Amino acid sequence: MRMTCKVLLVLGLTALLTSPAMAQRGRGRGGFGGPGFFVNNKGVQKELKLTDEQAKKAGDALKAVNDKHEEERAAIRDLGQTDEAREKRQQLQKTITEESMKALSDVLSADQVKRLKQIMLQVRGAQAFADPEVQKDLKLTDDQKDKIKTINDDARQEGQSIREAAAGDFQEMQKKMAALNKETMEKVSGVLTDDQKKAWKDLTGEPFEFKPDPGQFGGRGKKKGG
Repeated sequence: MRMTCKVLLVLGLTALLTSPAMAQRGRGRGGFGGPGFFVNNKGVQKELKLTDEQAKKAGDALKAVNDKHEEERAAIRDLGQTDEAREKRQQLQKTITEESMKALSDVLSADQVKRLKQIMLQVRGAQAFADPEVQKDLKLTDDQKDKIKTINDDARQEGQSIREAAAGDFQEMQKKMAALNKETMEKVSGVLTDDQKKAWKDLTGEPFEFKPDPGQFGGRGKKKGG
């Protein structure tokens, strides 16, 4: 169902933009927004030219990393929506992401890992500039980091307002979120120097249109049909 898939895409990518914490939630072979979320996507697998054997090994390796930290996730959930929980969740996701990428490096080629990182950065958009590794690669100054943080904080608040005002009108929400995403990236770009813009282009590579698989945002099973 096209509308169902479109709704899932809007809600999922909206979450990736407006709530970093939500982007890190997930179960199974990879948290929402993490390496597993992308490696298990059929479109990404095709872009990376994964063999069936690689796809299986990657899935198994990511599941092993995910299962390893299940008790920690449960403990964090028990803390509720507290500052401590948010800090622990962010740190845990950082650990899981690092371990996942290390596990994937044993399965994928160097070029495949590089392209995967590029795709992940593209989808994260402006939020990627909060990543210490990205900040280091771009040589962002403290002043630039502060300005970009303010831009992203404002975008999250505006994104929340858009979702609340949508009242079920997903097409309108999609239109406004697309405009917000574009505007946010333009603002961030305005903070960067020409050399940093070039470095960002190198980090993200050729544009890739990410499309989630049916059910990838929490649905059960895959739905066929037009």
